[in-house]
Amino acid sequence: MYNLFQRLGSITSLAMSMFMALLILISATTPFIPSNPTHEVTLHDVKTTTGRMVDPADRTSRSAEYARLTFDLDADLTSMFNWNTKLLFAYITADFESPGFDTNRIVVWDRIIRNTRQAKLRLRKNHNKYFLRNYAKTFENVRNANLTLHINPVPYLGIMYDKSMTTIPLDIPRPEKRASGA
Repeated sequence: MYNLFQRLGSITSLAMSMFMALLILISATTPFIPSNPTHEVTLHDVKTTTGRMVDPADRTSRSAEYARLTFDLDADLTSMFNWNTKLLFAYITADFESPGFDTNRIVVWDRIIRNTRQAKLRLRKNHNKYFLRNYAKTFENVRNANLTLHINPVPYLGIMYDKSMTTIPLDIPRPEKRASGA
């Protein structure tokens, strides 16, 4: 009636169809698994200075402003790990509006969290990893500045999504004057 290869092809086709249905179900339900991470961001100090950064590739004007932040971060993200979580990407952004640009979002700190042992973050007096600069080269007339903690769970299977965890106001002061003759 049917030879061995036709039966093997039918069984393989059925198995692959069932496997694909299972994968679609996994990827569709993962974002709805409940998690309750705890988090708190405390901003201590914001210093704004003018001049070039330490980066040797920086070709901006010596009158450009950049900000240095000092913050604390307490977060327990262990509840965000489940059977489909490969890693978590945690980052802090500075969001603000300026006259030339409606929306500015600059990443000032990030960390890749690969397992539950690394998911408890306790950072004290931590500085921003990346410099905070405005395209206009000045923070004058900057409005609605906020510091926001984001978490991106990276699944083994499915789509990535972004969770904005907490937002605190950010006041960017006028730059400090550097001593001349240096």
